Amino acid sequence: MAGWINIRGLYGKRCRFGFSIFPTMDWYYIDSSKPEGKRRNGPWSPRQMAVFAEQGAFAAETLVWREDFKSWMPWSVAEPELKNEYQAETIKQVIEEKILPNLTVARAKYAGFWSRVCAFAIDCAVIQLLWLVLGPVLVHFEIISISEITPQTTMQDLAPTTLLIFLMMVFYDAFFVKNFSGTPGKIAMRLAVVRHNGKAMTWNCAFMRTFLRFFSTSLFGAGCLLAAFDIEKRTLHDFIADTRVLKIGTVN
Repeated sequence: MAGWINIRGLYGKRCRFGFSIFPTMDWYYIDSSKPEGKRRNGPWSPRQMAVFAEQGAFAAETLVWREDFKSWMPWSVAEPELKNEYQAETIKQVIEEKILPNLTVARAKYAGFWSRVCAFAIDCAVIQLLWLVLGPVLVHFEIISISEITPQTTMQDLAPTTLLIFLMMVFYDAFFVKNFSGTPGKIAMRLAVVRHNGKAMTWNCAFMRTFLRFFSTSLFGAGCLLAAFDIEKRTLHDFIADTRVLKIGTVN
């Protein structure tokens, strides 16, 4: 399935598919100087909240909230989250003001099986390169005992290294999916992972999808082969995590 969408719809607005890749979230805060029942102040963008913070509007105990918070949080706890979102909003603004004016229309469709295989191959190469750099360092500091497999390697020697590689792959995948809607391999192939409900990617969803992906690739990749038959090109981990992978292309 494919559809034509305005490329600006990929940056904070919904498109024909019902989800957005880089949605922005509104912030609220409690103004204790106002009467009871009128203290909730908002919605405000991350940029506006950053301006308020610079003006000294928030004390450490000021309660703030945004959509993915389970409850109101003190400003001292939520401030790092705001700074991260403010940086993302700044990057988005640069993209919209400097790049998007030179583009007209984007064609988005569900990513096919082979494009995802190519993205996976690129990610494997990136992880291999990271390991070539980090492996000797970890051996030097005795965090692991070996960085490469030799004929003398035993299963006992291999276990810590295998576990560390697994954890590195999990964090690599979840980190990039959470913060950039895709790993370097997916970005290179112009793919983007999105949640079907249109909400921003969360750490819980990113890690769940990553762990499920390892399960999908077991049994000779049977879980991944589902993408070859599903109309929305979903793999097993996409079905369970309720995510989709889009192929983004531009037409001038």
